[in-house]
Amino acid sequence: MKKILIVWALSQELNPIKKEIKNNKFNDIKLSFLSVWIWNYNMILNLTKFLEKEGKFDFIINIWVCWYKKNKLDFIQIARILNLSNNDELIIPTLIKFWDLTSILTSDNIISDNKILKDEEYVDMEAYWFEKVCESFKIPRVILKIPVDKIGDETKNFDYKKAEKYLSKNINYKKLLEIIEEYLEKNNFWNIDLSKYNNYFWFSFTQELIFKKLYNKYEVLTWKSFENYFYDYTRSLKEIKNTKQESRKFLNHLDKYLEDK
Repeated sequence: MKKILIVWALSQELNPIKKEIKNNKFNDIKLSFLSVWIWNYNMILNLTKFLEKEGKFDFIINIWVCWYKKNKLDFIQIARILNLSNNDELIIPTLIKFWDLTSILTSDNIISDNKILKDEEYVDMEAYWFEKVCESFKIPRVILKIPVDKIGDETKNFDYKKAEKYLSKNINYKKLLEIIEEYLEKNNFWNIDLSKYNNYFWFSFTQELIFKKLYNKYEVLTWKSFENYFYDYTRSLKEIKNTKQESRKFLNHLDKYLEDK
């Protein structure tokens, strides 16, 4: 049974969306729902507490609204996040391709002047922090945003009814869950305990994804114990001083090794 968590902001919008999802039955999926409330700190606190209490999920979906500058799509899939407060950029692992991939700006405050966005078309208040929490727990995820309010007067007077309508109707939830289920089926080697290797190199979440695919490829192509390869590679490493550099070198070495098989 695959455990999938769906995260929203406001509880009043959750019921019609739950109904939309539960109209389609999935035998091998257990769905959980979490309303974290609005604002970035609520996202951090409530999502973290929930994951600590409920344990690991196979996949997390974050769906909520965002603001737009001029033009908008019915909904977008986030591939890149720029934090307005510190100019930090996050690239989201594209584990599934559900809709148009785009960039979004995350702001600590409500935006009423679209000049602040510069080259960005969309802005929200939670995506950056959702990604940070999921990265820390190393859980596969996707962020979907529905543009509702145009920056200006609409952002000052949020239309809850319009948001509820768009969240209920703009996304094909059956198709979304089918794509995620297919992804989880193809990557069923998630259950292999690779913590020994992950901890040795201090892989990031994205690097863990890459390593799991390479590990699986190694098992299929060589029919040998990966432990032998790992031992041969690491016995010359007395001490890892730069984990980022060494982890990249290791993954590149393994990738090139498998190219010759």
